[in-house]
Amino acid sequence: MNKHDYTAKKHPALQTEQYVPVTVNVPDKYDLVGTVSELLAAMHAVDMETVEGDAVGAVEQSPMVTDAWVRLTMAIEELAKDMGSVATLDLSSAANQQPDDPMGLYDATGNLYKAIEGKDIETALAHVKYMEEIARTYAEPRSAAHDPFNLFELTEKLNGAIDAEDKSQANDVLAELAEKVQDGMKRAKADREFNENN
Repeated sequence: MNKHDYTAKKHPALQTEQYVPVTVNVPDKYDLVGTVSELLAAMHAVDMETVEGDAVGAVEQSPMVTDAWVRLTMAIEELAKDMGSVATLDLSSAANQQPDDPMGLYDATGNLYKAIEGKDIETALAHVKYMEEIARTYAEPRSAAHDPFNLFELTEKLNGAIDAEDKSQANDVLAELAEKVQDGMKRAKADREFNENN
């Protein structure tokens, strides 16, 4: 009997050529592996036994499948409690979140896609040109783009002041760092607003 003899026939959740043997011992506090196995085995059995009629309905209304599904759902809920904030992550909002983007590259990329979809070639080319200029700036190691707020030098000054136990100098550097942070946040906000409006 080859693997294709095991291929499910009708239910969309089972229509796959991919069969993976599970051979690794793993901690399974909530019996996830066992419950998933029972669920898939129950779905497969009902699917294969349904000769005529609605196989999808037969699978989804099977008491064995329903029981395994409820137990799996409860196990995943228990797992989610242990996972804490990781489990509560909203994937749709995560997809829309952008990393720190002081140069506006993510925004420019999004706008480029919109321009392409709208067949606005001039706008698309303008975004490509902007991205090219940013790329060239970053490609130059001596460019201020690598440290636009002079943070490396300020950090070295701060470390020197700490080593020398010069509290006054350390406080001066910290004040300057705080100013740079505020400046950086203002610039990032301005960049975002500029990219949103263009």
